[in-house]
Amino acid sequence: MCLSFSLVSNNFGSAPLRIILWYNRVNNLWRLSMKPYKISLIRLCLVLLGYLIYNLVYFALFYSAGYAFFILWPVFFLAIALILLGNFFAFRDPLKLKSTYKENPLVRKTSNIQLILATIGVCLQLSNMIYLRWWPINYIDNFPTLFTVSILYSIIFFIGNFQKTKLNQDNKSSNKSSFVFGTIVVLLCNLLLITNSKVSVWGSTDQYVQDFKDFGLKGKVEVYEKKHLIEPYNGTLTTLFYNETLSNGESFIDFIYVSDVHNGTHVTTLDEKDKKEIRSYLENDTEKELFDKVTLEQFEFVLKVYEEKIRDLKLRDDIATKLNEAVGFKLLENYSVEITPADRNRFYSILIKEAVKNRENGDNDIAGFYNIDINKHINNRSLIVSIKHLNFSEIDNRQNHKNDNRVDYLKDKLISLPVGTLSDGIYKFTVSTLSDGKYIDITITMVVENGKSYFENDTAKQLN
Repeated sequence: MCLSFSLVSNNFGSAPLRIILWYNRVNNLWRLSMKPYKISLIRLCLVLLGYLIYNLVYFALFYSAGYAFFILWPVFFLAIALILLGNFFAFRDPLKLKSTYKENPLVRKTSNIQLILATIGVCLQLSNMIYLRWWPINYIDNFPTLFTVSILYSIIFFIGNFQKTKLNQDNKSSNKSSFVFGTIVVLLCNLLLITNSKVSVWGSTDQYVQDFKDFGLKGKVEVYEKKHLIEPYNGTLTTLFYNETLSNGESFIDFIYVSDVHNGTHVTTLDEKDKKEIRSYLENDTEKELFDKVTLEQFEFVLKVYEEKIRDLKLRDDIATKLNEAVGFKLLENYSVEITPADRNRFYSILIKEAVKNRENGDNDIAGFYNIDINKHINNRSLIVSIKHLNFSEIDNRQNHKNDNRVDYLKDKLISLPVGTLSDGIYKFTVSTLSDGKYIDITITMVVENGKSYFENDTAKQLN
């Protein structure tokens, strides 16, 4: 009985001992887990490292028109992974540091600053989503945003180093190596961005603003988009947005496309033969000087301003309405009317001459090319009115006999138009008709002179 009692007593006595030992072990593990948090500068510079690699990859992608992606896609996704991971640590590390040093006001304040900067940084990085673009921001289209992000995460990095110094965590050689590595990443990332600012959309605007001022344009110009192309040439295509308030209070808005090849020369739609011919029509140095500027691609749009004036005056609508009312049925739609130069090069020279005169008279709307009398140039036959896509079903239904010739029917209608229906000028009507079992296009040329009409010889074109 005594032995039994002793064994029981020993068993009861060992249980509290095991509990105490278990408690001490757990407590030690908890203390170990609550060791002061070690700040990692490597983790704090991951975002910048990611963007450094991403910018280098984007440079290669941009200048290869995207073809480099087939080679560099592993590096591209590595950069994306570093950016995502770096953003995660930019939030997690300050939070862990705050929880470890709850009683340290300096740590709390600096960590809060890091969290605020990281929040702003993430919002800026996601700004492309506003425009439904899912790819990361880049130095071409988003230079100010990306540079701001770079500055924010540079500050986060240096705050982290400041915290390490204040907490005496920078005494190991590995810590110093981390600082050197991180500093190099920070400097390289910011330096590459600054050196590439001029090729960005943001940096290019100043250049074009000055160019447009030198030309005499008074509107606002900004770079909308830049992209690299390898076809039909190896160079850069820049999209400009131009906005000018005219003297009558209306706004003129246009997108202008400028191409630059690698050697810096401008691409032009006017070839050397065209330029030589246009130049031969010009009479003085002022006209030739203006033309030399117009041949640069960013200013060629002024030669097409007359088309905007045609739209503003609703000349196509007016011609279509007058014809339909005169013949008594809907002969054509508004879109069927085209107003084009009889001789493009000669007409361009006329525009140059009139723009110079407008400038001399103080008319600088789109630097003299806007307030040009389009009706005058229709009347003097510099511009031709072409009418296509007639309503042939309406013509056929109104012919006395189904086998009547469409051309003859239309000529009868046109020659009987009341005087004054159409202003003086050349009007070309394209009629599709059946001849020998094949459809051909007959072009009727009607000349209106002093209100009277007559026809020139028809021309025919067989359709395939």
